[in-house]
Amino acid sequence: MSTTVQWRYVVLGLGFLALAGVRAAQGAWVWMAIFVLAGVANAWLALQGDRGEGSSAASGAPTEAEPHEAEPHEVERERARCLTAQRQWQVLGFTGALLAAGLLLLEPPLAVLGGLVALFALFRARRVRRYAATLPRRPGTGDASVPRPSAEPAA
Repeated sequence: MSTTVQWRYVVLGLGFLALAGVRAAQGAWVWMAIFVLAGVANAWLALQGDRGEGSSAASGAPTEAEPHEAEPHEVERERARCLTAQRQWQVLGFTGALLAAGLLLLEPPLAVLGGLVALFALFRARRVRRYAATLPRRPGTGDASVPRPSAEPAA
């Protein structure tokens, strides 16, 4: 059995262990323990992170040969849910950006938190948009949201 090491987690784990050493030298034992736990967690992820990918096909577990066809009304409901979620995440991202700008004027170190909130919300909005792109197109009509050019010449 071969184990693949994910090096990004190894590097993060070593960084956390270095931080733990610095905190131990400063006498901050609680922070040292937190950074040691973070380093151990990253070491575990370095060795275990890839086991969930493709394990059912490799182990011979039965897989569904052909996915079932989704009902058109279910697809439309999911598409509407995705659009709503995407708009909500975009509004949260815009609000986070405004919050970061306001905090930059009042308390600059806290502006980082507002910026992180904005980036996270925009990341989630992007993921929702990418998921919505995987939904099947409307059967028979193509995508109704895209206007098709007319074959008749303009009068």
